[in-house]
Amino acid sequence: MASKMTHTKAFEHFGAKPANPRWSWSARCPKGVVATFWQDLFKKRDGKLVYADSLKGNMRHGARELMRNLAHAWANFNGELKVIIAVPKDANAAQRSIKVCFPSKLIMRLVHLDLETGAFVAEVTTA
Repeated sequence: MASKMTHTKAFEHFGAKPANPRWSWSARCPKGVVATFWQDLFKKRDGKLVYADSLKGNMRHGARELMRNLAHAWANFNGELKVIIAVPKDANAAQRSIKVCFPSKLIMRLVHLDLETGAFVAEVTTA
């Protein structure tokens, strides 16, 4: 794990500035999109490291912004994402909060994006 830093500093590592430091889960930067992914939601699937989530029913600002930014990555950057890894304080909490986070060297690519349901899947392309 990389050194401990704030979520805002993790965005800055990629040259991105979140719209709102309190609720942004993603941000745009000149070279793409940065998304915050929960460490415990990464899984191995068919020999690949993938991240799958569904924001169904989540109408919070951060979730809506994340979907807009994922759509932007899909349309403009072939679905490529830079990733901030977040470790939750409580993985079972209804509304998670970050215990620690750090910028990752992982480059991920969206392989599924459903803007209506909020479901998406991203695969690691390089580390």
